[in-house]
Amino acid sequence: MKERSLRDLFHLIKQVLPDEQEIIFVSPETTAGDALKMMQERGFNQLPVVEADCHEVFGAFSYRSLALGLARLSPKVKEPLSLPVEEFLERLEFAQISDELVALLDEFDIKDAVLVGSRERLLGIVTTIDVLRYFYRVASPYVLLREIELAVRELIRESIDDEGLRECVNMTLKKHYEELKKEVPTRVEDMTAEDYVTLLRFRGTWERFTDSFGKNQDIVIGKLARVPGLRNDVFHFRRELTMAEYEELRECRDWLLTRIRRVEAKRRGASGG
Repeated sequence: MKERSLRDLFHLIKQVLPDEQEIIFVSPETTAGDALKMMQERGFNQLPVVEADCHEVFGAFSYRSLALGLARLSPKVKEPLSLPVEEFLERLEFAQISDELVALLDEFDIKDAVLVGSRERLLGIVTTIDVLRYFYRVASPYVLLREIELAVRELIRESIDDEGLRECVNMTLKKHYEELKKEVPTRVEDMTAEDYVTLLRFRGTWERFTDSFGKNQDIVIGKLARVPGLRNDVFHFRRELTMAEYEELRECRDWLLTRIRRVEAKRRGASGG
């Protein structure tokens, strides 16, 4: 197993920059029109401007740098896109692979990208969308699990009142909590994700929850059974979820969103709204 650096525990530029990123650049003499065409074909917002012979980086050409440059041009210039990109350069900050992302957020906010490496050795370019995708990848399991847990709570609340909840808890969870010498939960907020599954799995009280969760108990448990274990793995940082597990959570979240919408639609129908 590859040894992991302690610095890998933090959000660094190296974690956003692809190992095999293909660096596409233009020379200072490239016309603005040709550079624009290349950006449009490849879906780029900027291109590093590099002298190929000596590998020196002069800056970047971008849609913004072009717009700013055009605003400064004399009205006498009739074909601005025929000018070389060096007339529209934008100076981007250089970052090292060991730099923290949070320290560069202002640069991403202002200029949408940073160059990685040095003026003599360009290693790559990291854009705002690269950072956004990285943080989304890191945060998405937590977001999904939050939505799942809150949705289950609301559907339980919609199914039974406080007295009904206490009755169901006494039949399903009380003995377990007493064996652990812990206080028996009386509110959904005090319950764990595993408690929710236990509550919904019990055949003797299932009928109370069908209006909110649907008629088929096996489908409901099939959707929720693995959530507590995955939640523990994620929130205790035991491992990263596989793509299949992530998709399982996403499908569970989407199913719960449909159940919530059904409940809200019934409310509107009952109120005549």
